[in-house]
Amino acid sequence: MTQADHYRDQSIRAKRLAHAVRDPEASKKLIEMAEEFRLYAERLEKIL
Repeated sequence: MTQADHYRDQSIRAKRLAHAVRDPEASKKLIEMAEEFRLYAERLEKIL
């Protein structure tokens, strides 16, 4: 598993968790984290 794959997986997990939690603030933060992880994965793919 590459680092990009790792961050992509983390993004997917954060999105799933965001939809599972009932706290709107927690959900919002998890969605933000998911987007950051996705961007990290994209950047890593461009470098490698």
